[in-house]
Amino acid sequence: MKLAFIPVPVMIGASAIVATRLLEFILLFDAMGFSGLMSFIEVSAESWLNCIIMLASMLIILVECRAAFAMMRARRWGRWAFIGCQAIVVSYMLLASFDWFGPRIFRFNVETQGEFLYALLMQKIPDIVVLLLLFVPASSQRFFARYK
Repeated sequence: MKLAFIPVPVMIGASAIVATRLLEFILLFDAMGFSGLMSFIEVSAESWLNCIIMLASMLIILVECRAAFAMMRARRWGRWAFIGCQAIVVSYMLLASFDWFGPRIFRFNVETQGEFLYALLMQKIPDIVVLLLLFVPASSQRFFARYK
């Protein structure tokens, strides 16, 4: 299928998904350095559960990027895959941040639910904006409805 027109909100949203994920890796490497990143990977590989969570997080990033490319090709499943990935991430962060689930990686160090909601909102603002760009504008809705 050849698409001659991709609406600006869809193009910006899909590009932002890929760009923010790439930027997260760059900032992580800058903050931790090579030795800190290797130490983080070693700690994550100490137990099977931590290793599975680390691999699952990488898989989620790959699925999100694949969903972004699918969105640019007017595949409606891309939007839903991105929402599903966000639901999984938010659920895990909730469980891990309140010690309802074992591993201590990918969590917020908070005491109350209010602090958790604030930290989560601050981290997820870019993803919320992307979701709004993909679902709210009429041009985005027409784009995904046109190519069923």
